[in-house]
Parts: sequence; structure tokens; C-alpha cells
Amino acid sequence: MSTTAAAINSTVANGATNSGLKLLVTKGPQAQKAVGIWLFGCAAWVFSLVIIGGITRLTRSGLSMTDWKFTGEIPPMSDDAWQLEFEKYKQSPEYKRVNKGMSLEDFKFIYWMEYAHRMWGRALGFLFAGPFAYFIAKGYVTRQLGLRLSALFALGGAQGLIGWWMVKSGLEEPTSEYVQPRVSPYRLATHLTSAFAIYCGILWTALSVVMPYPPTGSMNWVNGAAKIRKLAIPVSAVVGITAISGAFVAGNDAGHAYNSFPKMGDTWIPEDVFSMEPFIRNFFENTSTVQLNHRILATTTLLSVGGLWLAARKIDMHPAVKSLIGSTFGMAALQVTLGISTLLMYVPTSLGSAHQAGALTLLSLMILLTHTLRRPSPALLKSLATAVKPT
Repeated sequence: MSTTAAAINSTVANGATNSGLKLLVTKGPQAQKAVGIWLFGCAAWVFSLVIIGGITRLTRSGLSMTDWKFTGEIPPMSDDAWQLEFEKYKQSPEYKRVNKGMSLEDFKFIYWMEYAHRMWGRALGFLFAGPFAYFIAKGYVTRQLGLRLSALFALGGAQGLIGWWMVKSGLEEPTSEYVQPRVSPYRLATHLTSAFAIYCGILWTALSVVMPYPPTGSMNWVNGAAKIRKLAIPVSAVVGITAISGAFVAGNDAGHAYNSFPKMGDTWIPEDVFSMEPFIRNFFENTSTVQLNHRILATTTLLSVGGLWLAARKIDMHPAVKSLIGSTFGMAALQVTLGISTLLMYVPTSLGSAHQAGALTLLSLMILLTHTLRRPSPALLKSLATAVKPT
């Protein structure tokens, strides 16, 4: 992957120099590099935040803190403070129905998991806002880039509110005494989708800063990229939809049902897949339907990325782009393997978090691919066309 990126960067640098492209960052290559490093660092931070959130959910730590403050809070520093927090948790439905009799030491573990997740998110705000203000003061940031980053910063702030809105649903008494307390799958999906949107937005912007122009090389390569782009965009959509469907699997604890593959228990399709009314609820609240839906989407993703890889082998295009498509196919295969293994082993924390990381990695590769396959500017297309004319 590093070789692929280096090849793309080399070609892009030449293209951007000769095309008169309007860059997102002013003040020269050093400023461009500094802003790019900062944005990639923020993207990596969001990636880690998503993984920490997944571990928090898998260890059932997300409902351990029963209140929320926008500015954050100091953790318990004394035995009395810990006992007070523990007493608050004892009033929650999760303690009463799932963790009754839990020791204070066990409570401390789940509390620290949730606290770390919250504070890691708040730290991202400082990591983003500080350098952003500095780069604006230095005059590095163009108006277009400034507006885009401001929107991402606002979405990041709203993400904290969305997270508490999600947690609050898990602190309410379940409608039935036989149902375990858990957050709303709709709110969990909203929280995860928002996190993915922030990550994708930052990553795409970082790529636009350091690779303002797609690799070209020749008109044949440009034409080949255009053909693959028509396939890559819908494949990217399938990858994204599959990732979001995973949020409903998590929100309904659907990974703990039908721990067999390829069949779901003794059948291919469970009998109760359409048992809920109204019909649409089955796709978001019915454990059987949610898991079946995710299996179908995951298989569709693997076949779609595989088809993209096969199509790319027959098209004349930049070698680095071909290598990137091959890496994406390999990641898709690994992700399906992780998903099946997670299911068969009853969702251990290690595999569950690895599966979530795999989803974000696959999405990252698709973002890099679609960004790389962008259409070159008219100025560069004209220069390429001129270069191939006979003299």
C-alpha cells in the first residue's frame, strides 16, 4: 500500500504542477504538507475512537455513566465518589436486570471504558480546533477548505449529543420484563453513521489536500479510470450500506443468534423473518431479519468488490490504481472471514472489534479508490491530448 501511495503521489504532483489547479491550501508545499499531516492524524484519531466505541459496546460498558455534561467531568477520585457513582448505576435497568450483584471493582472497569471513550472524543475536539485556528491565522486555509472543515467540526460537536441521546435510550425501562436493557438500534445506527460520515469527510479532505489531482500518465489510463469509476461508485455505496447494517446487528444483539454458517440454525431463512408489524420494522428490529440482511449485504459486498477487481484486470489503467483495487479485494475477503469467525465464536470482544475495524478499513480503501479515480481537470485533459498528437 505504501508503494501504491507513493506512485500515486508522484504522478499527482506532476499533474498538479502542470494543470493550474486551484489548491485547497495556500502558501506552498510545506503548508500543504502540514495541513495534510494534521488531517490524516485527525482521521486516524476518529478511526481509533470508533474502535474504542466498539469495545465499549462489546464489554457492555456504555451504560455505566448515567449522566452527561457537554464540558466533561472529572472521574471519581475517592472511595466515596466511586460509591456515589456506583449507587447511580444501581438505579439503572441494566444493573437490575443484567449486572445485579456486580462488585465495585467490576463497575470501575466498565466505568473507565465509557469514560475513556467520552474523553477520547473530547480530545479530538482540541486536536481539531487548535491546529485549525493556527492554520487559519497563518493564511494556509482557503475559504472552500475552511467551510468544509467548519462543517465537520460542527458535526463532531453534534456527535457528542447524539452519543448521549443513544445512551439515554438504554437507561429507560424496557417495555417487557423479558427484554434486556439496551440502546435503541436506530440511535446506535445514527451514532455510528455520524462517526463514519465524520471519518469519511476528514479522510476525503486530507486526500484532496495532499493529492489535489488524480494520477493520469496517459489518455488511455484516464479513459480506463473513467470506466472503473462507473463501477467503483456503486460498489462504494454497497460497502457503506453494509457497514451501517452492522450497526443494527449490534443494536439488536443479532450476533448472538444463529451462530452458524452458512445456514442460520437448521434453515437457510428463519421462519420469523417477517413476523413483525408493520412490515418495515423487521429490517431494523427483527433479530433474524437483521442478521440475514447483513449476511446478504456482506456477500454482495465481496462479490461486488471481486467483480470490480476482475473488471480492472482487463482495462488499461495506472498500475498503482490496479494495485489499490487488488488490496481492496483482499480486504473485503478478510472482512468477510472476520465476520464469519466473529459469528461462529459468539462475538468475542477481540474479534468483534477487529470486525468493526475491518469495516472501517475497507471503507477507507474505497474512499481512496474513488478519490483516485476522479475525473482530471479540463486543463490537464487538454495537455494530455496535445501530448499524444503527432508532430
